[in-house]
Amino acid sequence: MKSYHTQVRLQRMRVPLIVMCFVLGLLSFADVFVRVLPAHRQLRTAERSIASLRTQILTRVSAIRPDLAEMMGREPPGILDEEKERQKSKFPIPPEDLISLTKAYIASSSDDEPADWFADDFRFVAPVVGPFGKDEFKDSLKSFELKKGFSDLSSNYHHFRVDPFEPNRVWFSVKFIGSNTGPIMGRPATGKSVESPVQAHSVTFNEQGEITKLTIGYVLDKETGNTGGLGGVFGLLYGIGYGLPFPEAQPYKPSPIYGTLMQGNQVLQNLFKANPSAKKAILGFVTSIGK
Repeated sequence: MKSYHTQVRLQRMRVPLIVMCFVLGLLSFADVFVRVLPAHRQLRTAERSIASLRTQILTRVSAIRPDLAEMMGREPPGILDEEKERQKSKFPIPPEDLISLTKAYIASSSDDEPADWFADDFRFVAPVVGPFGKDEFKDSLKSFELKKGFSDLSSNYHHFRVDPFEPNRVWFSVKFIGSNTGPIMGRPATGKSVESPVQAHSVTFNEQGEITKLTIGYVLDKETGNTGGLGGVFGLLYGIGYGLPFPEAQPYKPSPIYGTLMQGNQVLQNLFKANPSAKKAILGFVTSIGK
């Protein structure tokens, strides 16, 4: 009898258990569905982004000559791993602080009483000027009175970066654009506009954040601007018609020998191709007289 009642109770419990398992199954499926649905949507979004990016690339590349476009992605051997090179540095001031110091120095140079940024061993070096020491540089800079002569001059500073080989040196570029609005070098304003080529400048620091070396005026492309390919103050003066009367402050002109060689360069190259021994003889002669 007892066994009969036990079987009845088990039968009665079976139905609720089946229903409970069914409900739990639905809930688990719903949970999985809820989790899978966003993933599916994310996948579709990613596919659309990839398709859009592919369209943009094809549109951009379509203007490039096909054979050149096919070579995109290649890189030459010898590219420096700049980050790896910088990690070798033991200089205590990090790159971001060096760049910040450089910008602060540039900003302070226009103050009425600029701070003394220069170390005792400071040197100023330009393509044809210097090296100057600390005092000589300050005195020379004041003599030009650029602020009065070019009151609207914009330097257009850009491309600040730390030299991977000299981790205490910051390179940056400038491109002067303005006009001669006031008297300069004892002569009246011309009103002429001036635009220099892009020039490379650099600032080198010691461990105290003092400047040990300043370089300016290294032109990157002499065919741009209207300063005759000159950088620095010489370029500004030439651009307004006040070029200084010595070769270093005038547009570059080749020497008679080099000028002749350049004018006949294609003739020489054709001669070298046809007669390699002539090439050896001529180049040997030219290099011997240059000693």
